[in-house]
Formats: sequence, C-alpha cells, structure tokens
Amino acid sequence: MAIPALERVTNDRTLAATVAVHAAATMAMVGLIWTVQVVHYPLFESVGAEAYPNYQSRHIDRIGAVLVVPWGLEGLSIVALLVLARERTMRVLAVAGAALMGLILLVTMIWAAPVHGELLDGFDPEQHDTLMVSNLVRTLLWTARGGVAMAMVWVLLARQTDSVTKTTREERRSPDSVPHQDRH
Repeated sequence: MAIPALERVTNDRTLAATVAVHAAATMAMVGLIWTVQVVHYPLFESVGAEAYPNYQSRHIDRIGAVLVVPWGLEGLSIVALLVLARERTMRVLAVAGAALMGLILLVTMIWAAPVHGELLDGFDPEQHDTLMVSNLVRTLLWTARGGVAMAMVWVLLARQTDSVTKTTREERRSPDSVPHQDRH
C-alpha cells in the first residue's frame, strides 16, 4: 500500500535531483558552446591550409569526447523531466526545454554537421562563415535552454521556500507549539 505523503516526498526528491543534473549538464553545454563560438571556431582560419584537414578531423574527434557526457545527461534528464513534471509550470518548462533541444539537434544535423564534413576537405572561408552562423544559432538556442534550466531551479527553490514558510506559519498557529506554563 502506497503512503501518499511518502510518495510525494520521493517524487519531489527525484524531481529535484533530476532538475539539478539537468541544470548542471545544460549549463556545462552553454559554457562549452559559447567557448566554441567565441574562441575555438574563429581560430579555424588561423590553422593554415596544409594542416587544416588534419586539424578539422582531430577537432571532430576531440569535441565529441568532450560533449558526449554533458549532452547525453542533458538529453536523458529532459526526457525524465517530461515524465516527472506534474506541476503545470514545471511541465511547461520541460516542454520548452525539450523543444529547444529538438531545434538544437535539427540545426546540428541539417546545418552544422554537414559544414564540418565539407571542412574536412580543407579550409573554405565561405564554409567557415556558414559554420559560424549555424553555431551562433545553436549558441543562442542553448543559451535559451540555460535560461529554462535555471527557471526550473528557481521554481523548485520557490516551492521549497513556500513550503518552509507554510510549515513555520502552521507551527506558530498550532496549540502544540505554544509553550505551556506549569501552574503547580
């Protein structure tokens, strides 16, 4: 037999842990994508024509190793949040986050990844410009995802604060919480 209060606490803790993992993974990806956009991709044009194909190939291998864990956690946790979120606000945020992730995947598959494939043949300024634009779109989408993830954290913190405030008020009103004076 399920105990509703215990079940609610377990669900709340599972939701909170999932939001924490999701926010950490998402913010790691936000930091990574901004670093790539502002530092890494602009340096592609400085590599030199002879070394560039090898550089691009190594970039693809190495960046994949860096992003596989946070991006994987981000994806798994947003799916979990779509299942776990019961409160309307959290459900809306989970759907918004999932939609943004879908857009990021779409831009990656149909725009950014093919450009990386073209750049394996050698540096091309036009392809590089296309890569910069496609990655700017991904950067802005991931930044929006970071905002959604932080909103999820905010909702949980506000709920916890409201719960503590409500408990404190109830304790003040409860006759059991008033100290009794012994008149003997």
